[in-house]
Amino acid sequence: MTMVSSQTSQALAKGIAIYLAKRRDAKEENYLKSKPQTKKGVVSKGINTRLLSIAKRLSGNSDAVKTVEKTKKTKEQTALAFQQKKYQTLLDLIGEDVVDNELHDLKSEYIGFVAELNEQHIPAVWLDEWVEKANDISFATHVAKLTHSSSKGSSVLDASKCQDNRYLTTNSLVNPCIDTASSNAASLPIADILKVSSDGYSVLDCLKADCYECFDAFTADQAQVQRWVSGLKQAYDSDKKQSYFLSKQVYFPIATNQYHLLLPLTSSSLAQEMHLEFRKFFDDEAQVKARDQYKKDKYSSTVRVSYPNKAKLNITGSNHSNASALNGVRGGKITLLSTQPPQWITQTVSFRQVDGLFNKQLAYQLMPEIRELQKYFKLLKSKDLSESKPERRNALINKLNDIISELFDFILVVNQNEKPGWTLQSELPIEYQLLFEPWRDDDASKAEKITTEWQKEISRDFSFWLSKHLNEKGKLELNPRQIKGLEKVFALRLRVFVAEQEVAL
Repeated sequence: MTMVSSQTSQALAKGIAIYLAKRRDAKEENYLKSKPQTKKGVVSKGINTRLLSIAKRLSGNSDAVKTVEKTKKTKEQTALAFQQKKYQTLLDLIGEDVVDNELHDLKSEYIGFVAELNEQHIPAVWLDEWVEKANDISFATHVAKLTHSSSKGSSVLDASKCQDNRYLTTNSLVNPCIDTASSNAASLPIADILKVSSDGYSVLDCLKADCYECFDAFTADQAQVQRWVSGLKQAYDSDKKQSYFLSKQVYFPIATNQYHLLLPLTSSSLAQEMHLEFRKFFDDEAQVKARDQYKKDKYSSTVRVSYPNKAKLNITGSNHSNASALNGVRGGKITLLSTQPPQWITQTVSFRQVDGLFNKQLAYQLMPEIRELQKYFKLLKSKDLSESKPERRNALINKLNDIISELFDFILVVNQNEKPGWTLQSELPIEYQLLFEPWRDDDASKAEKITTEWQKEISRDFSFWLSKHLNEKGKLELNPRQIKGLEKVFALRLRVFVAEQEVAL
């Protein structure tokens, strides 16, 4: 039998008390700030809303009342402390000597509510009332209500270790998240008590190990402790399993005129693991950038993770925790993956059979960046502004660098789809062969590399090609000086790119 230390038991008792105190405070805060409710002619709740109305009627300082009405909670205040201060401030503005039946009834209602609330959340009193509700909950991997939200069938905790690596099942998970299922959502607070933990032990672990010292802090009556333990154990130690008419059933033949009646249950633990996996890739900064590049048909050094053709299954209405605790965390949705095989074949870009780089295909690939540079050139021209001013020149160079960066990314993608040395069998001129594979050391490459003329030729081709597309349909005609400027910026970037590729190899 696992022994839980006295220190851990005391910490668990403190955890239970803290949970109940927070629950009690939340109820009082809600009673103060909520909207008033009227049932059978009796008004309740919404204490501060009603008191504000009374203060406007009885207080002689209307400006102070309006100030209280508009006051916001400070960072240092708890939600309850803010509402309590608001209540007391309004009372002070009305004054102690004012006699008013509505005010008297409201104060009596609030005082009575707080007294009852305090009594209800004394740990021993609360446990006496709530432990029997443990039979409404179960700690499970497979939750019946995820099959149908109105099902009252039994949920199942699958603790088996049998695995088949051909299939993704709950048993495949190393540390599955255990869900809290409930036939009655109002009973879920007792599950929260069982999940209170310290030093790696939860209250539930203590119950399973027959260690009940954590309850001794609330009563000296061991018979009372045993009643609590007996009630709480119903959350996991129950042999009563039942189906329900809303459950799904499958007849599975095993022999002639013989069958098993199977009851499919949704694995909340597996659904939660998949939910966390999807969130990880959705929130990961590198993946966000990779997806953005993919949408723009651009290169990304990060491999994009994708789960295509997902579907969402809505489990419940507005209160998702009615089905289970983890269903609430998932927002009442389970993600389904497509089991269809891919129906497409990716067509890789190849330059083996072409004799140049700067063509319409490349222009289409870089068109968003080209359009940005074109718009800026046209803006300067329409405003009759000089490009020589530093901030404008820098803006032009930055937009030009965006085009050049995308071009070099495109070259890297082409290389990834080819085997090393592919340019030797291509129809590309030697200058462009070296642009794709600058690390080549064959005789033809060595002869070309003696000078940097090959890089100058590519730079001239780039500036001519870009100026042509900037002036598409006569939209923007650059002068020779501007074209030469494009060439100079590209030449500098090209030298760096070539050097980096040679070193990388």
